[in-house]
Amino acid sequence: MKFERTGISTTTIGAIAVVAIIIVGVGAYLAASGSAKTTTATVTSTQTNTSTTTAVSTATTTAVSTSTATSVSTATTTATSTTTAVSTTTAVSTTTTTASTTTGAPASLNGAGSTLVFPLMSSWTFAYQQYTGNVQVNYQSVGSGAGITDLTQKTVDFGASDAPPSATQIAALPSPVTVIPESASAVVPAYNIPGITNGVRFTGAVLANIFLGKVTMWNDPSIVALNPTLTMPAQAINVVHRSDSSGTMFAFTNYLSDSSSAWKTGPGTATLPNWPVGLGCKGNEGVAGCIQNTPYSIGPLEIAYEIVNSGLISYGSVANASGNYVLANLTNIASAVAAGATGLPAGNAPASSWTPVSIINNIYNYTADPTIYPITTFTYLVAYQAQSSQAQGLALVNFLHWVVNSAQSAGTKLGYVPLPANVVAIDNAAISTITYNGTPLYTGPT
Repeated sequence: MKFERTGISTTTIGAIAVVAIIIVGVGAYLAASGSAKTTTATVTSTQTNTSTTTAVSTATTTAVSTSTATSVSTATTTATSTTTAVSTTTAVSTTTTTASTTTGAPASLNGAGSTLVFPLMSSWTFAYQQYTGNVQVNYQSVGSGAGITDLTQKTVDFGASDAPPSATQIAALPSPVTVIPESASAVVPAYNIPGITNGVRFTGAVLANIFLGKVTMWNDPSIVALNPTLTMPAQAINVVHRSDSSGTMFAFTNYLSDSSSAWKTGPGTATLPNWPVGLGCKGNEGVAGCIQNTPYSIGPLEIAYEIVNSGLISYGSVANASGNYVLANLTNIASAVAAGATGLPAGNAPASSWTPVSIINNIYNYTADPTIYPITTFTYLVAYQAQSSQAQGLALVNFLHWVVNSAQSAGTKLGYVPLPANVVAIDNAAISTITYNGTPLYTGPT
């Protein structure tokens, strides 16, 4: 491909270089992985979750940061797969971040947390190392709660969470942090009903009753009434949920709390709710594995894990404020973000200002756009405002700026929505508050 433009800017050249790097890298990954798929579930994490049951589901996600998890359930079959969790189409904006050239700049950054963002983070970390030539970003998919704990203990340079930091988490941090929305995606009710694929309809109230243990059969009248064209089986519902502290579950239980007073006054909105019923599985990866290996199951799942297991895990459409049943896709997730990303804190606001932020709350009664998908959430990067190392801090802000300004389109094939312009502006202001010895570290293009 030949690019010709008189007076082309170095910024545009940088953007083109990043596009080329990502496409080449993704091509190498896809060539290596081929098109092999077995009966699979994506299971990637760094911990093992064991219950009193006996089935194992494992899988490998091809990405720079690759890890495995074992999730045990009551089934007795073992499923394995190889799945490529890298976007095959990556567009990069013409605003790029110049990589650090400071002498002694670190060769790596370490992050941990959200499993929701892991497929996208895998694409980012691979592309960024190719772009900079010397900075490797290591990301561990351990769950949102564990990511904030790791940041609190200063074992990572940044934490990633699908829920904004809680008051308790902020109080435990040794010094102030900056909160940066890095992407947005959706949580879907994924299920395994033999013979029934995508599109089973759910309202928030029916989902709440399922996860409360009040609706226990797939042919319950409340489900049948929503799905008159389907023959729902006379089978017990096997509920699946996360066993670890999770921003994905925070988003899902946020929607249940908005939809059901019984849920709101019971388990409530939480990263680690007291689930009344169901099997707990580690990470989004583990939930995907447990659903795939447990017939007649249902569980909340980040949409990327359904996309990379296309044809193996189905998911339902959810009623929005207009009463429409919406099957999540990039367009209606983006509509939800555009409608819900309002009234956000300023870039230099304290972390506590982000605690009440919820796209789900903002759009729960929003009827101006009948197409929006209602269980949509930000995922956040959290880092210390005052960095203890100039070189490490400079590498961090360069990476953060690149993520926000140049790499947002990397996840569109996985269901991650590029941030709207107002959120990008807030993020850039937040990045400028990260300092070393009181001096802002990021001084590159904005």
